[in-house]
Amino acid sequence: MKELFMKYRIAVAAIAAVFLFGGIWWYVQSANAPAFASVKVGTGNVVESLNESANVMTEQSAGVAFQENGQIAAVDVHEGSVVAAGQVLATLDASQLAAAVQQANAAVAAAQAAAAAAQAKLDGIASGTRPEQLQIDENAVTSTRNTLLVAIGNAYSAADDAIENQTDNLFSNPKTNNPTFLVPVSDSQVANDLGAQRVAIGSALVKWYGNLAASSTDVTLLSSEADATLAEIDSYLNEISLAVNGATAAVTLTPSQLAADKAYVAAARTEVEAAIGTDTADESALSGAKDALALAQAGSTSQDIEAQQAVVDQANAGVQQAEAAAAGAQVALNHATLVAPFAGTVQNLTAQVGQVVAPGAPVLTLVNQSGLKIEAYVPQTDIADVKTGDKAAVTLDAFGTGTTFPAAVTTIDPGETMVNGSPAYLVTLHFTGTPSGVRDGMTGNVQIIEAEHDGVVEVPTNLLIVNGSSSFVLVPRAGGTQQKPVVPGIQGNNGMTEIVSGLQAGDRIVNF
Repeated sequence: MKELFMKYRIAVAAIAAVFLFGGIWWYVQSANAPAFASVKVGTGNVVESLNESANVMTEQSAGVAFQENGQIAAVDVHEGSVVAAGQVLATLDASQLAAAVQQANAAVAAAQAAAAAAQAKLDGIASGTRPEQLQIDENAVTSTRNTLLVAIGNAYSAADDAIENQTDNLFSNPKTNNPTFLVPVSDSQVANDLGAQRVAIGSALVKWYGNLAASSTDVTLLSSEADATLAEIDSYLNEISLAVNGATAAVTLTPSQLAADKAYVAAARTEVEAAIGTDTADESALSGAKDALALAQAGSTSQDIEAQQAVVDQANAGVQQAEAAAAGAQVALNHATLVAPFAGTVQNLTAQVGQVVAPGAPVLTLVNQSGLKIEAYVPQTDIADVKTGDKAAVTLDAFGTGTTFPAAVTTIDPGETMVNGSPAYLVTLHFTGTPSGVRDGMTGNVQIIEAEHDGVVEVPTNLLIVNGSSSFVLVPRAGGTQQKPVVPGIQGNNGMTEIVSGLQAGDRIVNF
C-alpha cells in the first residue's frame, strides 16, 4: 500500500514539473506572467496507517479425541453444552483396561517379591547361612511356587477368555474341526491357516486344562506348558489382528462390525500379553527363590556374594520394568475417560453410546468463546512499520463500516506465510474492550495505526513535489512562483502530509 503512495507522489511530482516548466516557458514567451491559485497552510491531525482484511477467531478451539481405542459407554454432554476444564465429556467401556491394570499391579507385586527375596538371599550370604535363614529361603520357594501356580491358572482363564469370548465370534463352528473365518480376506489361504490354528489351539487349551486339574503335575512342567501355549495363542492373535486390520467393509461385514471385531482382537491381545508378563515375572521370582535357597544350602563365597548381587540388581530392574508397565496400564485406563482440556462450548458432537472409536479421532470440538482475537496478514512491504502495541480500528462485515472496534497489535509472526503468491506475516490483535455481539469466524478489515501526529503543520499530499531525496512546494511570488524546500513527516490516509520544517501555519502555497 505504501508503494502505491510513493508511486502516486512521484506521478504528482512529474505532473507538477511539467506544469512548472511549461509555465516558465509560457512566461518567457509571453508579456504577462501566469496567475496561480494558492491555499493557506494549516495544522491538523495526520494519521499514517495501513488497511488489511482480517478474521475474528477464538483463542482456544480444539478437536477432542480419546487416546485409546474402545467402545463408548457413556456420553455426558450434548451439542452446545457449556463445560468447565476437567469436566467429564464421555467414557469408554474400561472393563478390559481395568483388568490390565490389575494384572500389571500383580506383576509389580511379584517383581517386588522377587527383588525382596533376592535381597534377603544376598543378606544371608553376606552374613553366613543360619538355620533360620534356610527356613526363610525354603518358605520363599514355596511361596513363589504357589504364586506361580495361581498365575498359571489365571493365565489359562485369560487365554480361554481371549479365544472363546473375544475372537471365536470371528469364526463359524469355532470349536469344531472345521472352523470358518468370517472376516473377508483377499487370500483364502490366510483364512484356511487361521482355521487350522484355531483347531490346534483348542487342543492345546484342553490339554492345558487337564494338566492344571491334575494337582500332582510338576510346576516346572506346568510353567513350560503355559509359556508354550501362551506363545502359540499370542502368535495366533497377531495373525488374526493382521487379517482383521487389513480387511475392508463388505456386504457381509459392515463398517461398525469391522470396527467391533478390531476392538475384540485388541482386547484379546492385551489380555494374553498381560498374562504372559505376569507368568514371566512369577517364573523369575521362583527361579530367584530357588537360586537363593541353593546358595544358602551350599554356603557362601566371595563369588557367591558377587553373583547374588547381580541377581539383586536384575530383580530391581525387573521391579522398575513392572512398575513402568503398571503405570502405562493405569494411563491407558485414565484415557478411557475423556475430559475437557479447557472451559468452553461443545460443538460438532459425533460421539454416541456403543460407537467404537480409534485413538486420535475427534468426537467433538471444544470452543472457548470468552477470548477472541483478530488475525490479519500484512505484506512484507509494510510489516517493518508494524510493531506490538500499535493501536488499530476493526470493522466487521456483520456490523458495517460505520461500527468500529478498538484493538491493539499483540504479536507478529516471525516467519513468513505465502499469501496469493507473495510473502506476508501473520499479525495478531486483541480487542481493547469487550466487543458485544462479535463471534468467532466473522470477517472484516483492520486499520493499523503506525503513527499519529496531532496539531502539526500539514499540506495536501498532491501539492508536495519530490525530486530525488529533496522535497519542495511552490509558493506564489510576484511575477510567478518559487520553490520552497520542506522536510515532510508522516503521510496520512486522508490526503494530507505532515511538514516538519520549511512551512508554518498561515503560509500560502500554490495549488495546481
